[in-house]
This record gives sequence, C-alpha cells and structure tokens, in this order.
Amino acid sequence: MHLPKKWWIGLPVLFGLGYFAQGALTPRLEDDLRAAILLRVAQSPDAIDRPEVRVSGRDVVLAGISLSRDVKASLLTSLGVETPARRIIDATQPLSRATPFVLRLERRGGKAMISGNVPPTGARERLRAEIAALGLEVSDSAAYADGAPQSFPDLASFAVRRLAELDPATTTMTDATLTVSGEARSAADYDKALAALKASPFESAVRVDVSPPRVSPYVFSAASRDGVISLSGHLPSDDLRKQVIAMAASVGAGAAVSDATELGAGAPEGDFAGALAFAVGELGKLSQGKVAVSDGKIIIEGQGRQNILGETIRADAKARLPSGFEIARLDVMAGPMTPYVFSAQRAGGDVTLTGYAPDEAVRNRLVETARRNFFDAKVVDRLIIAKGAPQNFAEATDHSLAALARLDEGKLAISDSNISLAGVARHQSARAEIAASFADTLPQSFRGEAQLSTRIVGSPLDASQCGAALSELLAKSPIVFVSDDSGIAAESAPLVDAIAATALRCPGATLEIAAHTDNVGIAEVNLGRSKRRAQAVVERLAKAGVDPFRIIAVGYGGERPIASNDSDENRARNRRVEIVVK
Repeated sequence: MHLPKKWWIGLPVLFGLGYFAQGALTPRLEDDLRAAILLRVAQSPDAIDRPEVRVSGRDVVLAGISLSRDVKASLLTSLGVETPARRIIDATQPLSRATPFVLRLERRGGKAMISGNVPPTGARERLRAEIAALGLEVSDSAAYADGAPQSFPDLASFAVRRLAELDPATTTMTDATLTVSGEARSAADYDKALAALKASPFESAVRVDVSPPRVSPYVFSAASRDGVISLSGHLPSDDLRKQVIAMAASVGAGAAVSDATELGAGAPEGDFAGALAFAVGELGKLSQGKVAVSDGKIIIEGQGRQNILGETIRADAKARLPSGFEIARLDVMAGPMTPYVFSAQRAGGDVTLTGYAPDEAVRNRLVETARRNFFDAKVVDRLIIAKGAPQNFAEATDHSLAALARLDEGKLAISDSNISLAGVARHQSARAEIAASFADTLPQSFRGEAQLSTRIVGSPLDASQCGAALSELLAKSPIVFVSDDSGIAAESAPLVDAIAATALRCPGATLEIAAHTDNVGIAEVNLGRSKRRAQAVVERLAKAGVDPFRIIAVGYGGERPIASNDSDENRARNRRVEIVVK
C-alpha cells in the first residue's frame, strides 16, 4: 500500500478528537462511580453516617461519620473489589460521644417523632420498625452518637410501647434513666400504662408523670339503696378514690360499697376533694338516694333519714360547701320526723300553716280545710311532706283547724299526739263552746288543751254602720247549711260567730234574718226550709247574747231570686241568708 508522503499532517487532528472525547466522557464516568459507591455504602448503614463521596477520575474520597471501625473496614475492602475505583481515600471522622446520651420519643395523634441520639448498632431501624408497628407515622431527626447505656435497646423498646397507651406522650431517655409523661387515651390504657410502669424491670430508672384521660363533663356520683352504696363516674387520682371509698363506708352505717369509678383528668378547679366529702357526707343523711358532682354543680335527691329535711342539707351546703361549687338541684323528701309537729297561726288577715304533712293528699286536705273554715283570711301554706305522722293525724288536724277558725286570733300547735289551742274568741258563748268541745272532738289517741280568752265587745254601731258591717261579712262567704236540712254546717260556725260579734255592737237595731232558696223542688217545701234556716241563725245569735226580741226570722223560699235559676252557679247565689238592719 502506498502512503502519502505527508501522512503525519493528520495526526494533530486525531489527537484533538481523542482529547475532547475523553474530556466529555470523564464526568459521566465519575458520576457513575459516585453512584455505585453511594449505593454500596447505603447497603452497610452501620458503617458511615451522612456519607459524602468525591470522585476524581477513578480516585475516590469517602467522608462522613464513622459508625463502626470494623464495619467500615469491611466496606472499604468491598468497594475496592466491587467498584472500578483505583484508589479509595478514607476521610471519615470518628463518631462523637454524647454526654449525656439523650433519646426523645414523642407522640401527637397518629404521628411519632424521634429526636436526640441513637447508637450506631441498628438501633435507629429497630426503633422506626417498632413505632411503625403501632400504626404511627414516623419522623426521625435523631443523630448517631457514641455513649449509649448498656440497657439502651430494652429501655428504648419499653419507651416505644408506652406510645401505644398515651396520647399526647413524651418519653425521654437520659443515659439509663427514662422519664414517661403524657395522657392516657382511655381508662383501660391508663391502668395498663400504670401497671406496666410499676412492673418495669428497670426499677428506679423509670420516672412517671402520666395522667388519666381527660373527661368532660366531669361527673362523680354515689347512690345508696338496699344496703349498698354504689360509686360511679370519674376521680382524678387513685389516692382520692381510696379516700372516697373509705368515706362512703363510714357514712353508710354498715352498707356495702360497690366501686365502679374510673380515673380521669379534668376535675373542676377548686377544692374538688372537699366537694366530694360534702356530697358523700350528705348521702349518709339519706335512707336512700343519690348525690352527684357534675363539674361545679351538686345534685342531691332521695329520702332523708330521721329528722332530715331538704333545708337541713341546704344549710349544710351553706356552711360546708367549698367555694366554686353550688347546689344545682336539691330534691330530698323529709325523713321520719320526731317530734311530728304542725302549727297554724292566725294573725291579721293571714293564717300560716307550718310543720309537716305525711303526703301530698293530706297536705292538700289540710290546706282546703283551712280555706273553707277561715272565710275572712288568706291561707299561707308552708307545710313540708315528711313521714312519721301519728295515727289519725289528718282527722285531729281537721278538728283543730275548725276550732282555730272560730277565734279572732290565735295559734294551734300539734306535737305528736299533743295539741294545744290558744287565742281570743269573738264572744263569750263561742269561747265556752270551743273550750268545752275542743278535746272531745279529737280522735281518742290525741290529748287537747285550750287556753282561750274573749274579745271585748267593740264600740257601738249605728244602724247604717251595723248593716254595712254585716253585709261585708256575708259578702265574704255565705252561711252554709247541712244539705236538705236547716242545721248550720260546721264550716260556717266562724262566720256566724263573726256575725254575732258584730250584732252585739248594734244594741239599738232590729235585725231581720231573711233566708232564701232556689226554685228546685216544691215551693211550699222550700218556703218551710227557708224559715227553719232563718230561725237556726236567730237561735245561734240569741245564744251568743244578742237580744232575741231584736232578731226576726223570715223565710222567703224561692220567691226572691237575685239571679236566674238556669245554672248551678246562679242557683247557689239564690240559696242565701241576708240580714236587714232596721
């Protein structure tokens, strides 16, 4: 083959092409080598932390934190064999020592955070795996460090398990000491956490600041029934729970105590223990019932023991309930009372009933009896429902109220089976009748005593004044007669006494007692009945001391109605007694 004479002229061009080709290829080769080195380092996580790789041609500089001398040496050997590196320069730094060695694990909801220090022995991967097994998302910012205590693996695993029971939670390992704080997710988790912490194999190495789950509203209740006191709701600590159980046993008078309380955070501010002591103490005053503390409100309901009233408990609350707490509801039926008392006092235009009634039906009966007898007074009911009334209490009180109603002023007092009546009668005849019959009208088991005086007859009235005063009395209440008869009903005795007292002040007047009926029945029969009724009033006035020659009885039957007889109400208006002063 024949070569050109000047073939060497093309050599520079060839050398230039080769140079530029090599310059373009080298960065790519270095990148590939760097990636291969980093991949192999990642496969040995216990060798170097935060690795850095610098490549120049086929020369490699490996920097970072050396986690294990032996593992690193093995890694460097394998890099020389498994990669095309020509020379590997070890520029790693030794692992620093943490003093103290601190690992912190935190939980907030579904996330867990790792911070502080971890040893270079696979601890990081183990921690992350254990936390992930709890279903938590892991955020890891911990740094490798030397100086971990020998108990680190077990103590760290113990700390991770507490994250399953607490939320929020913080576990901090400082050298070989572990501090656990947080709030239990439930009462069961709280008990589980406490049991695990108490049974910890690390003895005094574990410090605990764990609170039960937060509860709202915060309620505690205690109920007494059938010889058992049942506790339920929440209490802030086990020590207080033991105190409450002891208090319940103390006030229960031999009752068994059943405890179903759970521990919970969120108790109301202030002296919560004092409020519990008050509530449980008041439960001891109930034969059966319930007390509850709901946040700062106290509820008490049930049946009182002997001589215990709702007002007894209200007075206790005023004296003993801690500041910040108040009675929200008090529904306590009075217990059996001894002595069993009732009183009625007439003063001015009021008749006030105080003391006890055995049930609502008897209470209503006594109030109605008073309203029916005290025609010219307002009845004020201050009775309390309470057990312990003596037999025939209602009948004895009925008779006693009827006697008091005949007095112008006075007081009735009942204590068990003893009854006293004191006051001023409207006239002498009434005083004598009341004093003579008072004890005899009572049930046999009751003893009655009357101490009465007579009101002095007032100043004389002229005819017009007398007529106005008598009309005013009859306007307050009609004179009631026994049905179909001419006898004056007992409930009208106070009215007739008042009429007699007024008539005694009218010495110069003649009184016509006019009785009327409705139109029901035979006219002649109604006429005779009206005459007999008028005469009955005349006789009562004469007995009271009114001059019988100044009293005239007249019966008109149904001849002079003041309303049409087309309704029960109008017929009742026509059945009346009128007094005409002449």
